[in-house]
Amino acid sequence: MRVSRVFRTAGLRRFACLFLIVLGMKTTALCGQELRTRLYTEKGEVRDTLSAHPISWWTHDPLRLDTSGDLMLGFKAPDGQSLTAKDYRIEQTVHRVGVLTGHTILQLQTSIHPRRRVIEAGFAADDKSVAEWKDLLVSSSDSGLYVDIYALHYDGVGLIHETKAKIFGSGPNAILSSYDPDTGNGGGCIDGYWWIDSTGPHEVNFAPLLEAVQREIPTNATFTQNCGALHPETSELRSWVQRKDAECHGCGGLGEVHAAYQ
Repeated sequence: MRVSRVFRTAGLRRFACLFLIVLGMKTTALCGQELRTRLYTEKGEVRDTLSAHPISWWTHDPLRLDTSGDLMLGFKAPDGQSLTAKDYRIEQTVHRVGVLTGHTILQLQTSIHPRRRVIEAGFAADDKSVAEWKDLLVSSSDSGLYVDIYALHYDGVGLIHETKAKIFGSGPNAILSSYDPDTGNGGGCIDGYWWIDSTGPHEVNFAPLLEAVQREIPTNATFTQNCGALHPETSELRSWVQRKDAECHGCGGLGEVHAAYQ
C-alpha cells in the first residue's frame, strides 16, 4: 500500500485533504482470523462460529433463533399460560442479492408481529411489527447449504433502518456491502463489507486505509471511519474532520478529508 498523490490546503480554521491510496482490498482480508457470524441485537454484538445450514434453518420456526429474550417467550400471559412462538405472526421474504465467484448471496428479512396474548400481557402496544430481522446468507457449497455472515436481530422497531445489501464493483474487486443506519442524528450505523473468492466470504480490512488517513490529518483531529463516510460504490472515504476534544458531535470542525483507494 502506498500513498501516490497528496494535495493539502490549510487556512486559519479550515483543513482539506485529498489523496489516492493504492490499496488492494482483496489482500487486506483478516489474515489468520476465521470469519465468524456477526450477530447484532440491542444488547450489542456477538461473533459466533460459522455453521452451514439449509434455508429451512432460518425459515422453519425462526423465533427459536431469538437470543435477546425481548420477545418474552416462556413468560406468563394474563391467562396463566406461557407465551410461545404461536403468539406471534411471522412474515419472511428472501431477496437474491447476487452471485460472487459462484456463491449465491441472499438477504432474508423477517418481520415479527405480536398476537392478542402478547398485547394483553403488556409486551406490545398493538399488532404492528415489534421486531425486524435481517440475515445475509452466502452459499457455502453446491449442496444447497448457506452460512449466515450478518444477522441484525433488533426487537425494537425504529431503532435501525434496515436496507438491502448491495454488491459494488465486479470481478476480483467486487465488494458485498451491508449498511443499516440508525435513526438518530449522530450518523451511527451497523455495517459490514466482504469480498468473496472460491473459498467463501472474507471481511474487508480497512485498517491500512484508516491508518493512511490518520497520518494526513492534524494530530489533534479525528474522523469518521465507517458508516456514512465509507462509499464502496466509488471506492472512497469522505469524512468530516473534527477536533478530538470537541464538546459535541457537531462542534470542533476542521474541514473534510477525501481518500480514494484502489
